[in-house]
Order: sequence, then structure tokens, then C-alpha cells
Amino acid sequence: MLIWTLAWTPLANRVQELEILISEKNSLLVNLARIEALDPVLSNNTASLETQSLVVLVDETHRTHGLNGTLSRNQPDGENGIRVVFQATSFDRLINWLGTMEQSYGIKVESASFDGASESGVVTATFVLRRT
Repeated sequence: MLIWTLAWTPLANRVQELEILISEKNSLLVNLARIEALDPVLSNNTASLETQSLVVLVDETHRTHGLNGTLSRNQPDGENGIRVVFQATSFDRLINWLGTMEQSYGIKVESASFDGASESGVVTATFVLRRT
């Protein structure tokens, strides 16, 4: 009986507390989804990024993928395109960034050129990206 009181009761109480917290968090998520659906500013944030100029979009997104300081040139290429050059950058981070550009913003790679570096996993790359 003593073991039951000292060991099981606190565990059972903690489980109940956690279940209540989970319920509250789910309720908050539902309310947030409702607010987002009602607020045109929140729902237009994604649309504004999709219509933003490619120069600005590339500048903002490459930093979030750990590519800051490696973008050496970005130049518009026609109405819906941009030519970007990365120097001595991580190949893996670059590929992740390109995947995000395609999945999140509808920007595809039209052409790509890679040059290896003496360090493993590091490349110099030139891309022509095009918004579809």
C-alpha cells in the first residue's frame, strides 16, 4: 500500500496533468487556425512572398538556409528569372535551399553549373532560376 501511494499516485497525477495540457494545446491550435482563416493579413503573407521579386526572395531565403556570405552575384534574367552564383558553399545546404525554392515558391532550376573545390562537399555553383 505504501509503495502504491508513493510511486503510482504521483505518476497517475502527472499523466492527468499532461493530458489536460495536451487538450489545451490542441484547443489553441484550433483557435489559431480559425483566426488565421479570418485574418487576410496572415493568409496573404505566403502570397506576398510568392509575388515578391526574385532578387529579394533569393536574398531573404538563402540566409535562412545557412548560405549567408556565399552568394556572390544575383542578376535578373528576363521577366521571371534570376541568375545566381554561389562561391565556396556547402553542396548539401545549396540543394536544400533549391528544394525549398521549388516547393514553397514555385521557382525551378532552369540550368545549373557546379565546380568542385579542394574541400569535400564544397562547390561553386551558378544557377538560372525561373518562377513558374
